[in-house]
Amino acid sequence: MKKALFERMQVAPVDQQASSADASDYYYRITFVLGLTPPKEGLARWIYFLWSAIVMWLGIVYLPLGLTLTYVLHFDRFTPTEFLSSLQVDINCIGNVVKSFVTFSQMWRLRRMNELIAPLDARCDTPSQRQILHKVVARVNLTVFIFVSMYLGFGFLNVFTSVLAGKAPWQLYNPFVDWQNGYWQLWIASFLECFVVSIGTMQELISDAYPIVFVSLFRGHLAVLKNRIENLRQDPELSEEENYRQLVACIQDHRTIVESAQVIRPILSITIFAQFMLVGIDLGLAAISILYFPNTIWTIMANVSFILAICMESFPCCMLCEHLIDDCAHVSDALFHSNWISAEKRYKSTVIYFLHRVQQPIQFTAGSIFPISVQSNIAVAKFAFTIITIVNQMNLGEKFFNNRANAEPDL
Repeated sequence: MKKALFERMQVAPVDQQASSADASDYYYRITFVLGLTPPKEGLARWIYFLWSAIVMWLGIVYLPLGLTLTYVLHFDRFTPTEFLSSLQVDINCIGNVVKSFVTFSQMWRLRRMNELIAPLDARCDTPSQRQILHKVVARVNLTVFIFVSMYLGFGFLNVFTSVLAGKAPWQLYNPFVDWQNGYWQLWIASFLECFVVSIGTMQELISDAYPIVFVSLFRGHLAVLKNRIENLRQDPELSEEENYRQLVACIQDHRTIVESAQVIRPILSITIFAQFMLVGIDLGLAAISILYFPNTIWTIMANVSFILAICMESFPCCMLCEHLIDDCAHVSDALFHSNWISAEKRYKSTVIYFLHRVQQPIQFTAGSIFPISVQSNIAVAKFAFTIITIVNQMNLGEKFFNNRANAEPDL
């Protein structure tokens, strides 16, 4: 069981046939748990639909609504640090509603990409090409595993620090269990909150991890294509006709990769744009909680884990998209430096056509406004400094403590 769970994170032997579908193995396991991969028929299908509805309601409806109701009904229960920790999750839930709705409704695009890219696996003929794809599969599954650890770790760490302080972690509105009514009520309420928040974070992960999975696959197959282009017309035993057919096969493979990128483009544009709109606010609130309000080492660790989780929502995707552009340039360079000078006229004209096509990089944009890149991610993250500057210049932290100190004698 343990070997079956972790084997996808290990590089497969080169004599084993490469499979792009293996790269999305862990990802689709998570979608199954979250109710997004129903059985095809039978009673299990309807039971699974009921589970899907429960998960959707808890993560997309109850979580943001419950946090907001708590602010309205029980705002006086919060300390500044607790309120900021809860507000971080609530704001992120707004983005989660948009991203989850888009991702869930567009899951067919991810399946379609698996279908489009699957024929490229058979093109990995040599051990070096299979090794490239095996490494991509292992790296992608390891990345998804790290994502799960980081996202769930944030929730568990918040539960641990809050229960030690004698309070519920996010004080999510619960009409049935009041965490202030005793020790066991606190634990029950904390467990229920952790369960609901974990569902929300896993829904967030589904929206954040698919770019890692599929952009990494694009990069892997571009690397295989580059290897094949470098070997064009290197075998003296092949005829010009056979060399030409190999060149045409490379063009077809490149076209398949571009078509797969076109399938993912609409969903990636919306989800990354939604994340870009919120990343600066989330980072700013976490930084304010650490810098301006009293914290224990555990609450600081909880805030740092939240910052790391927020950075993982967008930074790896932005970095991979930049590398994808570089990979396209490397394929173009490999084609230009391939052995085509002494080829026949038909081969040369086809190379020129292919060179023109491959010089157009695969580039993604957020909301069709700005490119998905590390520079764009840093630009939106800088908004956190704006929030910190506003709090510092208006002296909001000190005013908050003065107001609480003045209000305590009246109580």
